[in-house]
Amino acid sequence: MKNPQVTILMPVHNGERYLTEAIDSILKQSFTDFEFLIIDDGSTDGSTTIVKSYEDPRIRLIANPENHGTVHVLNQGISEAKGTYIARMDADDISLPTRLEKQVHFMDNHPEIGISGTAMRLIKNGKLKNTRTLPETDEELKIQLLFSTCFFHPTVIMRSDLAKAHPYPENLIYTQDYNYWTSLADKTAFANIPETLLYFREHAGQLSSRKADLQVTNARRIREGYLRRLTEDISLEELEIHHRIAENQKDIDLRKAEKWLKRLVEINLVTGIFGSGTFQKEMARKWWLTCRKSTPSGRTVLEQYRSSSLRPYYQPEMIKYLKFMLRSIMAGTHHIPTGHSTKQE
Repeated sequence: MKNPQVTILMPVHNGERYLTEAIDSILKQSFTDFEFLIIDDGSTDGSTTIVKSYEDPRIRLIANPENHGTVHVLNQGISEAKGTYIARMDADDISLPTRLEKQVHFMDNHPEIGISGTAMRLIKNGKLKNTRTLPETDEELKIQLLFSTCFFHPTVIMRSDLAKAHPYPENLIYTQDYNYWTSLADKTAFANIPETLLYFREHAGQLSSRKADLQVTNARRIREGYLRRLTEDISLEELEIHHRIAENQKDIDLRKAEKWLKRLVEINLVTGIFGSGTFQKEMARKWWLTCRKSTPSGRTVLEQYRSSSLRPYYQPEMIKYLKFMLRSIMAGTHHIPTGHSTKQE
């Protein structure tokens, strides 16, 4: 019997609340040549019972008697996978019906791409909210890694041979996806499909809610390590500004942020690691996002955004720019002067 084209890898740990919806969304896929590898990682609720209630032969359940953690289970799944591709899935999300069909088609037609993801839409309190997107091209995504993850982890599909040769690093837990993409950045090409093919559920039980402080700490370590591939010439102040930009903090000194982003452009011109046009555009996009977060500072932030030499290299959507302008104006004159944080640095 031939192996399936895709292994859908879904770890589960005490996920009974949303598990049925997640499983059903995979079994209803328009693409059908897959095995659905579900690894129950020592659940103490009814998760295993729910999985066993399905009679679909494509489901393959592995039940770990003890909880080993997400990274262990992901690598266990990679080792067990029989498919040409491995598609990720979480036990609380929903894959849209054509997700696998479109992702397999994309990978089949782009043999140079080792990993790709998609856009996703947020589910919060049972309601569909905003759509989230990330850059699409290989170079944009590897520039994105200077700041944060370049894929939405549950949307990812990857080539099995790549994953088997390079499993998830087992250090820096709770940031395993960011850690993984930085480790693979020099080994394969990346891409994102701009279409929304998954609904991502946000709730209090997620690790991102329960382990937020550790995630921030580990992400900073990963970010600094990747940034130092571009340059070792970073002061502690510059590194802190870089982290604040990456974390979308609201109390950033915009003058320092602009200076650092412009210096990154200059560094890349010297090193030539990334194409200068793409890099300049991505730093301009970070400048826009940083200013957009700072609208409580009032008109000052609008003036700083407009006057920056970075501005011409990235044009935000008009509706978003108009909202940014309106919020800045409406913030009034009673604002925290830009460049003077109310928090301890």
